[in-house]
Amino acid sequence: MANHVLVRSETNALWQIIQTPGITDLVIDGSSLTRADFGSGFQVLAPIYKSDQEMVAAIVELALEAGSRIDIAKPVADFVIRGARFHAVLPFGLSEKPLLSIRVHAPETKTLEVLQSSGMLTLSQLAWLNEQVRGGKSMVVCGPTGVGKTTLLRALLQDSNERIICIEQTPELFLDAPAISLTERQANQEGAGQIELDELIVHALRMRPDRIVVGEVRSKEFRVLLQAINNGHSGTLTTLHATSLASSAERFLVLGLLGGFATELTERLVSQSIDFVVQLGRVKSQRLVTAIGRPVLSAAGLQIEQLEI
Repeated sequence: MANHVLVRSETNALWQIIQTPGITDLVIDGSSLTRADFGSGFQVLAPIYKSDQEMVAAIVELALEAGSRIDIAKPVADFVIRGARFHAVLPFGLSEKPLLSIRVHAPETKTLEVLQSSGMLTLSQLAWLNEQVRGGKSMVVCGPTGVGKTTLLRALLQDSNERIICIEQTPELFLDAPAISLTERQANQEGAGQIELDELIVHALRMRPDRIVVGEVRSKEFRVLLQAINNGHSGTLTTLHATSLASSAERFLVLGLLGGFATELTERLVSQSIDFVVQLGRVKSQRLVTAIGRPVLSAAGLQIEQLEI
C-alpha cells in the first residue's frame, strides 16, 4: 500500500487503519476483502479478520462499546466510536457475509481557509460563503457520497459562537459549545422509545436557537425543516445527496412528497425558504465545489439557477 505502511496485529489492525493520516473511508466486505480510501479511490488492504465469524464477534463488540445494539433480531446498526462513523450489517438473512462501512473524519476541524488551500474552494467562493454565513442565509450543501459535505458544513460553522442546535441521525459534526447536539434515538427491543429527526427539529425550535443545523435530510424531516425556515429561523444549514443542481431540485420535490406535501407547496416553500444550494463533486481525485445556485420558481417549476461566484 503505497505511502501507507501499516503493521497488522489481531487486536489493533482496524484502529491502525482508521488512524492512518488521510483516510476517509474503510469498507470491509467479509473477512476476505478490506479496502480503504486515502483520498484517491479505494485500494485493497490485507485482511483484518481471519474469518467471518471473528468479524461478526468484533462488530457486536464494537456496537456494545458505542452503546448500540446489533444481533440476529437487529442485524443492522449505525454508531460512532472515536469520531469514526460505523455502518454494520450482520449476515442474518440480509447478506452472505458481515459488512462494515466506516466513514473517518479528520480529528481536527478544517477551516474554510484550509479547504480553499486544498483546492475544494476558490478564493471567491471562500469569501462568498463567509458572507452568506455571517448574513444568516439558509443553505443546503449537496453532493454524492464522500465528496466532503460534512467537512464543508463543519468548516462553515467552526468559528461560530452562536447557540446552534445540531440535529443528526448519527453524530458527525461535533461542534464546540455553545452549540448543542441532538441525536436520533432508535426504538428499544420492544419497539418503543424511538425519536426521529422530525421530532427533534420540533424540540429544537423550543430551545431558543440562533441557528438550526441538520446533518442530513433524507425523508419527512425535510417538511418540518422547511416550515421552520419559513417561520423565521434563518441561517439554517443542512446537507442532502444529489449529484447536480438539477438533481437537487428533483430531490427537494421527492423529499416534499415523503413529508406529505403536494409538489406545488414544496416548490413554493423551497423557493421562499432556501437561499442557496452549494453543490460538491469530485473531479478525478479532487473534492471541490462544482456549482452554487439559487432556488427559483418559474413557469417550468422549481429550478436551481446557477450563480457565477
